[in-house]
Amino acid sequence: MLLIFTAALMTFSSVFAADTSSSAGPVTWKVSVGKDSSASSFDTMFPGTLYIHEGDKVVFTNGSANNVHTATFLAGGKPITSEDPNFAIPTAPSGVSWDGKSVLNSGMLLPTQSYEITFNASGVYPYYCILHIYMKGSVVVLPKGQPIPSLVEQTAAAKATEDDLRLQESLLNDGAAPAYGKNADGTLTYTVGLGSPNMGLSHNRMNPETVVIAEGDSVAWKNLSLYEPHFVSFNLPPALLAEPESDPTFNPFLPSGGSVQDGKIFTHSGGIMGDNPYILKFTKSGTFTYDCFLHSGYVMKGTVIVVPKTSVKLFVNGKAVAGSAKAQWKGSSLNVSIADFAKALGGSASYDSKLKATVVKVGKGKTSTTGSYAKDGKAVIVNGTVLASKSDEVKGVRYASAEEIVRAVGGTYFWNDITKTFSVTNGAVPAAPVAAPVPVGPAADASASPASDDSHAGMKME
Repeated sequence: MLLIFTAALMTFSSVFAADTSSSAGPVTWKVSVGKDSSASSFDTMFPGTLYIHEGDKVVFTNGSANNVHTATFLAGGKPITSEDPNFAIPTAPSGVSWDGKSVLNSGMLLPTQSYEITFNASGVYPYYCILHIYMKGSVVVLPKGQPIPSLVEQTAAAKATEDDLRLQESLLNDGAAPAYGKNADGTLTYTVGLGSPNMGLSHNRMNPETVVIAEGDSVAWKNLSLYEPHFVSFNLPPALLAEPESDPTFNPFLPSGGSVQDGKIFTHSGGIMGDNPYILKFTKSGTFTYDCFLHSGYVMKGTVIVVPKTSVKLFVNGKAVAGSAKAQWKGSSLNVSIADFAKALGGSASYDSKLKATVVKVGKGKTSTTGSYAKDGKAVIVNGTVLASKSDEVKGVRYASAEEIVRAVGGTYFWNDITKTFSVTNGAVPAAPVAAPVPVGPAADASASPASDDSHAGMKME
């Protein structure tokens, strides 16, 4: 078997420059057991396959700033899991010389911690991280004098793997509108994804990080990761975050606090895995933050904004607008605070005493005014265009038509009558599409679907 493998490697060496020096002494190689970014853990070995010679030493270092890992060689033995009470304890001290015939486990490696092994026998030795079952690597040991890829080439292979994972991470942008399903009682359940389904990459973010719902609606959190557990905790006591074992009644892997959240209750999902979402119903208006306590080092946090049942939800370029720019209906027209809406669009609004009008400037719009208007102080000029309808003042706040403002800045909008959401796309950043509803939970009604509003004349998709 070794002869066949050696022959294959000779072919391999025609691509990679071989290091055939037999006079050199043992070499020390380095493997990064995982890496991470501010938002993700890269759960693989760097390089995934390491080629060395008999007698060489390998230093396995936990390259993550927030995760713990192991480097575990089974040598044909029974798999070790995290349920084994001794999985975190090394089977031999760091610096061991190993012949590949017995189980060798580094034990739990904290961030930056290392474990050293000298490989004395030729062979192919697969290993893995007990805590991340898809996190695997191999050490290929050849007799001295046999060709292996150089340090530069193996470093390049590790870098290519890391670059690929970072590219995958860059495509996982928060901003997709949450899917939703209509429940039997008319309320909605919105779905928030936890992590991502990428192999070798745990994206420790909520998607979307902010969801806006109405009183009585629910949120279902679904773990998208193939291997990494996630948690959802509201109002988690600081003592439990710092030291979960301080409360003997609290098991972080089991749910706590029930299925209803009013903004004040401590609720905890327990470990969320597979196709079993964690669902909470929200009964009170407010802005409620939560996090995944397992990945607090990655700042894996989210926000649920709960508005009164009849309130309009307003989004610009996929982002929720705080206070929905005080949106309110005036007949069939959705009116918004001019100042708040201009700010949400990335512009500004001010009253011009000379023009006797409220002037809105967004982006590189025109500054000159086109069209005549009555100078009674109620006109609204947006990027040089006078709106057809006049503004209204309510309790010191000046309002104007959201539709007309969007048209004047060259944007588009979409009204969803099921979610009561007004979504605006403006400028170079596209708004997140309104997601098709999906049934979530036993009470979901799959017949729900996005629709343009028929109850407000003139409000439609633009």
